[in-house]
Amino acid sequence: MKLSLRSGLRSVVVVGGGVLALPSLGACSGDYARVRGTAMDGTLPMPAMPGASKGNGGGGGSGSANDGNGDTGGMNGTSTDGGASGTVTGPWPGSNLAMLPFGVQKMASGAGWGSVLTDIVEHIPSIYGTQYDVPDDLVAWGVVGTLGIDSHLRVYENVTGQRADGFYLLKDRFALVVEPPTTKVSDVAPYVPASLRGSRYQSYLVDQAATWNDTPTFILDQWNCETNGSAVAVELATAGSFSTPRDGVSGALEFTVYALALGLAIETLDASYFKTYVQLREFLAWEAERAMGLYRAGAALPSLAAASQDAYYTAWKTSPDGKALRNFARRTFGAAYVTKVLEIAAATE
Repeated sequence: MKLSLRSGLRSVVVVGGGVLALPSLGACSGDYARVRGTAMDGTLPMPAMPGASKGNGGGGGSGSANDGNGDTGGMNGTSTDGGASGTVTGPWPGSNLAMLPFGVQKMASGAGWGSVLTDIVEHIPSIYGTQYDVPDDLVAWGVVGTLGIDSHLRVYENVTGQRADGFYLLKDRFALVVEPPTTKVSDVAPYVPASLRGSRYQSYLVDQAATWNDTPTFILDQWNCETNGSAVAVELATAGSFSTPRDGVSGALEFTVYALALGLAIETLDASYFKTYVQLREFLAWEAERAMGLYRAGAALPSLAAASQDAYYTAWKTSPDGKALRNFARRTFGAAYVTKVLEIAAATE
């Protein structure tokens, strides 16, 4: 089965149980162009957002790990880290992520969807019809459906007054992240170590630069889409929905690395933005905890397990050329976080 879609960000091709992004095929849709027309005035941090709430640690949730909606449990506030070395001396990274409400847009349900895919489909505004539907592959539907929601959020729900991207985080919540002033997509690729350039690297960090070089937050957008898709995959695999092995969580893992590379590039090239704009760091921490929790849950399930993704995870933790990226995570999020969430040693290499 193969399905081609156009979105305001890129073309998406769904091929037999996986989602691959291809370079944009010409002009983008007009809705994203309208966001480009909003000047980046450089005012940081992001203006207060009406109705914003704060994340509640550990991927924004205080429930049990991997509850099927993408939350990973974890820390709340300043409590001691249960299991990781050391203690949390301030708020747990990600617990101060500013979120806004985004309610159900339509009623939807389907046999075997599960709660996560139902959540995603119900939040795709009805004005888009079936544009983001992938009924033949429910995991891909989670990825592509999130792409549609995120596109809508950045166009119609951007209250920052600046160029920003929006990310639907399930459970009626989304976050906005303002674009960094000068960092480009082409700047990010060199910060990904050669050992960690996975199957999605060429499409997203090289080819996409031709059209979206001034919009590096699309890396975060795809990370969020892959992570929501992984939440669908873990819930359905846990329920025994897949009769044969399939890819379901490798994208969340791979894009966690690419998102950290984006963070390192911004820290280096947009130092003032990185230092003063808390929302970016909070989003990186919140989403990384969610993504990594889902990856580990999926990797332990027979239908989502794969030697290739295990090898990639090992390379993340041990490859010599990954040292700079691991050290970035350590100094940004602290010892307790990286040992618990990213499963790397606390000590700087």
